[in-house]
Formats: sequence, C-alpha cells, structure tokens
Amino acid sequence: MQIKPKPTPTLKARPGSTEEVFAKTLAGAEALWRETQIESLIEKTMTLLKHNFAITALAMLKLPNLRLSAECCAVVIEGSDTQLFFDEKRQKFILERLLPTLGSPEYVEGIHSLQVETHTINFALLGDRTEDAYLLLWIDGEHPTESTDVAIDFLVRQLQTTYRWFSRMSETQTLLHLDDLTGLYNHRYLDLTLDRETKRSLRYGSSFSLLFIDLDNFKPVNDTYGHLAGSQVLREVAAIIRATVRDVDLVFRFGGDEFVVILIEADSAAGLRTATRIQERIEQSKFVVAKDALAQVTSSIGVAAFPEHTDEKERLIAIADEGMYESKRRGKNQCVLAKVPESYKNPLENKDLKAWPHR
Repeated sequence: MQIKPKPTPTLKARPGSTEEVFAKTLAGAEALWRETQIESLIEKTMTLLKHNFAITALAMLKLPNLRLSAECCAVVIEGSDTQLFFDEKRQKFILERLLPTLGSPEYVEGIHSLQVETHTINFALLGDRTEDAYLLLWIDGEHPTESTDVAIDFLVRQLQTTYRWFSRMSETQTLLHLDDLTGLYNHRYLDLTLDRETKRSLRYGSSFSLLFIDLDNFKPVNDTYGHLAGSQVLREVAAIIRATVRDVDLVFRFGGDEFVVILIEADSAAGLRTATRIQERIEQSKFVVAKDALAQVTSSIGVAAFPEHTDEKERLIAIADEGMYESKRRGKNQCVLAKVPESYKNPLENKDLKAWPHR
C-alpha cells in the first residue's frame, strides 16, 4: 500500500477580509516555527509585521545586559526600518523611559504601549533582561482592525515563545561545549571553531594562531598525590591560560593535560609571544597538592598560524602538535614556532586585500 502525504491545506480569502488576515497569520506562524536561527527569526517577524499588516514604522533594538550594564546602549538590528519614525533621538527617549521597568515580569509576554508625542508606540520584549534581549517597536497602520490586532498579538506571542525556546537551546548547546573539570571549551567545540575561523580568515585576509600546550611532569603529580590533586592542578593551569589571553581568544581542554588556544587575528609572531607568557606563568606558579606540599609543572608549547603554515584546519593542529613534541625533544618547558613547509604557498599572498569587503 502506497502512503502519500496529505497536502497542506490553503485558505483562499477576499482581499482585506478577516479570512485573509487569518491566512496571513497562519503563514507567518508557520514561517516562525520552521526557523532555526534567531537573527533570521527576528528578520522574518519584522517583514511579516511590516508588509502583511501595513505597519508604518518599525524598529528592532538590542538591549544591554542589565547584570553587566544599565547604560542606554541599544543597537538597531540591521535590516530594521528606523527612518520613518524611530530615529536616534526617539530611540534614546523611548529607551530611557522603558529600561528601568523592562526587568519586570509583566513585560516578558504580550504587547504593551507607550505614548510618545502624539503617537502610540507598541512594544514587545524578547528575553527576560537577565541576558541579551531585543525590543520590538512599531506604530499601527492607518486603519487597524480587530482581526489585525488579534493576528499581530498572536504572532508576537509566538515570537516570544520561540525566542525563549532558542535561548534554552543555546544554553544547552553551550553546556555541551564545556569541559566539566576546567570550564574551558572542549574538544567537540574546537572543530566547530576551527571551521568558522579558517573560513573567516580566508574571506577577510586575516590570520589566527593556534597554541598546542602539553604539561611537563604532570604524571608524577597524579601518581604521588592522587587524581584529585591532579584535577586541581589542571583547573589552576586552565585559569592561568585563560587569564593570560584576551577575552576574544578561545581556550580548550584538548584532553588529559593538553590544552589548545586559538588567538583571534594574531599572526605567528604574536602567537609566539603569547605562548611564551603562558609558559613563563605556568613555570612560575606553585600548586598546592596536599596540606604541606606544593607541586610545580611546566609546559611545552607548539605554535602554528593560519594560513601562514597551512590552509587546512586539520593540518594546523598537527603542525602545532609537532611543535609541542619538538619542545619535548629539546628538553621541555619552552615554546617552538612551526616552520613553513618549503612547498607551501600562503593563499593570502596573491590576494588583493584592498578589493576585499571591509569587516
């Protein structure tokens, strides 16, 4: 017996009728449910509101994190229409009125309004204001109907629900990418990061460095003082590495007592300098492993840069790893910069960087 999918029903309605509004609402909700990226989700919602319901002015603002900053530093999301009404002056005025109260639970769901000059501004909050949140602002069309109001309310609430779902998924995904012991990123996230950074490097003509770090004399710590002491040393080493690099850089626990650092927009010379600082700070640190006992470990670090040494992400790790082993062969506790293979041609050398788009 052949099984055929039932075709999706469509609703035909007269232009301007309640049935047409209902049909547009269903189509809009279906588009939101299919979406998988928050930026695209917001953009589609703005398009639905503006074109399907004759919204005359619309803006989407990204709000600051209340736990980090209470300053009025909202930024207009690219693609939103702010020219008709929501210019910079009015945005600032509206935010000054709303920011002190947006942390209240009553604003988490639904549509609210604010009187600005002679206009009634509708606004809806996405997020709970403890994390990054967005504020949707708009003015109703010239002749709003009851069915239009119901449709817009439905779509906005659907957007708010979907945004909460995205936020929870994002939190879960972040946890999947963290190492339980050190709190650093794990090996699983390293592959995703390398894929992203190599593509960005080749597109914009930038570079980044990768440091492969292996601790020297770590096994005796485990053997003498136990694995709990060894775990504490790993946590402290992770903290040293994290404190030595910039906020924009990424630190991973590769496995065991091995770490990887990705230095964003840093060439091999900058990578070697940073590696040396990490190596020196680990060497100078004393780790408490028992009541009256201190342990000392050092590090061997290999340094490679993309695309200076290779234009393949898998090779980049291998080259930095080989540099780390060369450090071991030379006596440990040092940094080794990879050599550029004679047959390798840097893909950026023949690029006309002036013709590339500005970042």
